[in-house]
Amino acid sequence: MREFELLKIVEEIFSKEALDVPAGKHDTAFLRHGSEYLVFTCDTVNELSDFPKFMEPEEFGKMVVGVTLSDLAGSGAKPIVFLSSISMKKADEELFRKIMLGIKEWAERFDIKVAGGDIDFAPILSIAGFAVGSAKKIITRAGAKPGDKLFITAPLGKAQLCLEMLEKGFCREDLPYANKLYTPEPRIKEGLKIAEFANAITDISDSLAISAHLLSKASDVKIVIEPEKIDLSHLTEFVDEEKALELFLYSGGDYELLFTAEESEIGIEIGRIEYGKGVYFGNSKLEFRGYSHF
Repeated sequence: MREFELLKIVEEIFSKEALDVPAGKHDTAFLRHGSEYLVFTCDTVNELSDFPKFMEPEEFGKMVVGVTLSDLAGSGAKPIVFLSSISMKKADEELFRKIMLGIKEWAERFDIKVAGGDIDFAPILSIAGFAVGSAKKIITRAGAKPGDKLFITAPLGKAQLCLEMLEKGFCREDLPYANKLYTPEPRIKEGLKIAEFANAITDISDSLAISAHLLSKASDVKIVIEPEKIDLSHLTEFVDEEKALELFLYSGGDYELLFTAEESEIGIEIGRIEYGKGVYFGNSKLEFRGYSHF
């Protein structure tokens, strides 16, 4: 997980941060603006690590909007403005138009204004998204409390299941959850509601295991994922139970939300928060493992 080793350098260099959230501690930064907060985030997708086989150019645009806004969802923020920076291998007008149409469609779907961006050239197609949202309060990974319950917004492992099916030679039409892989949708509405009562929240981009570890460390608590509360039925139709559990715990690309609260009518309860450190699956320590960009 070299990506997280690099993030340690960010924390080291920017340990004294002007914004309300220290650098490297959350996927967004909060800046007080009147009685509320502006919330800033950025994300990048590229053809080497983010665009699976059979993906359409419009979906390149939808993906950069989706993954960028997922960070706002994981901060309980309402999207306001989106910008993108696109690097292309050549001036391909048709490709560029389709990417822009995808960005436009997803921006309209999640009610965010596209305010501009930049175009450049590079050896690979890469799209960076930048978004600004607004929030009534700061909620990050750092507020989980012993006694809280642990929730996710929906079952996990669907995107990685589809990706691995592609690698085995299946066609897009064969995939059971193709939309999760090609057009992930940020949980904006759920994030806004969850922020009203939750103590800690983050999105699940790289895996449940990674998000749980980051939340545990930020909140200085122990997280216990309870095996008896994990429903794998959405996966066991396609793989055996051992593989299904692997997908649920360690696969990325689902962009659901992980949060802690005393109680919640939203989402699925999967565990609890205790005094201590680390993340456990039952009585066993859960590895810090998931999708890596390197």
